[in-house]
Amino acid sequence: MIKCAVFDADGTLIDSLGLWRETDEEYISSKGLVFDEGSYKDINKLTYGESISFVKKVYGLTDSEEKISADILAIVRKKYANVKVNDGITGLLDKLYEKGVRMAVATANDKELIELALDGTGLKKYFSFVISCDEVGEGKNSALVFIRAAELLGFGPCETLVVEDDQSYVETAKDAGFYAVHVNDIGGIVIE
Repeated sequence: MIKCAVFDADGTLIDSLGLWRETDEEYISSKGLVFDEGSYKDINKLTYGESISFVKKVYGLTDSEEKISADILAIVRKKYANVKVNDGITGLLDKLYEKGVRMAVATANDKELIELALDGTGLKKYFSFVISCDEVGEGKNSALVFIRAAELLGFGPCETLVVEDDQSYVETAKDAGFYAVHVNDIGGIVIE
């Protein structure tokens, strides 16, 4: 039986995946450099903190990682303040909320951005907290962020639903004992 739920944010709760590409291209262009589509694909599996290091190295930037991060966040904050909720997700959130299921967000993104998006979309009311991969020290190729979120909600993996938009992370969560589904399969979730 589902007693708590952990949701990914980007691509699951909110329609934001394209925002990062736009932001990265805008940032790289502001430095007089040409955006590399091939390098961008490599960023997708990194935590936010890892992606800043990656951008600094790949583009040979001399600014500190803190400065790069601040510049990128200034661009993307505007975009996250106006992000849209993904289709179909609110119905599941309503059902879980009505049943008293405690929920959290686990993200590889910057925590402040996700909180901004949750505020702007009205989704914040559903969630007890947001936890980031940077906080736990491992990306979603490890289940640690899901495990820590479930612990903070007061439950174990077998009592926790994980909803993700990346199938490899669904498998990571399943391998750790969670009831995990891809966001496209949320219609099949049975809530007792």
